[in-house]
Amino acid sequence: MSSEYSMEDSTASRRFRPIAFNILAVFFLILTCLCPGISLAIFASPNSPFNPLPPRTAVPAYIPPTATLTPLYELPPTWTPTDTPTQTNTPESVTATQTPTQYNNPGATEGVSFPFVMEAGSPTYQPSPKGCDWLGVAGVVFDASHSPLNNLFIDVGGKFLDQTVKMEVVTGPIHTTEGGEFEFRLADKPTLSLNSLWIQVLDANKVPLSDKIVFNTYEGCDRNLVGINFVEVGP
Repeated sequence: MSSEYSMEDSTASRRFRPIAFNILAVFFLILTCLCPGISLAIFASPNSPFNPLPPRTAVPAYIPPTATLTPLYELPPTWTPTDTPTQTNTPESVTATQTPTQYNNPGATEGVSFPFVMEAGSPTYQPSPKGCDWLGVAGVVFDASHSPLNNLFIDVGGKFLDQTVKMEVVTGPIHTTEGGEFEFRLADKPTLSLNSLWIQVLDANKVPLSDKIVFNTYEGCDRNLVGINFVEVGP
């Protein structure tokens, strides 16, 4: 009995082996046919699901933004200054041009003679180059040869706008290089005052060199600069 079974098993085993080899052969044949196709598919599309080792996705290179210069402040295409001078400053000291007239000086000191007197033609009244918002008196002190004198004291005093006035300046260059000039600002608008203000020349020791010359001021922008020149009396 046992020998019969062994012979049957051996015969069945010999029959199964060719079938198994045939199946394996067919399997490997199929793989052999598929491999070139899969290889071509991977070559054509490396990122396809057939590729077990797909290439890593490249990181895009960083490109910095292009710098653009933006000006903080843009000037207009054509720039022109907006402040245009409307007048030209001229020296405020007045040289007499009118015919000399006898001027009545209520403040004159009788019986006393001074080395400086008011120049013929003074006082004069004209518009001030400073405009209408100004009222003042200005002039020049000359020696006997009509050269300007510096470092002399000029006093202005009296009553103005119901107030006592006392001002003092020293002659020197103001609007010209020659000097000898003085200037007083009395108010910020033309104002009428009659026989209430006076002006006088003094030396460095405050000794009077001229009489107190009384002068008037007037309303109106055409007479808001009072011009008074002094001149030394010749020997």
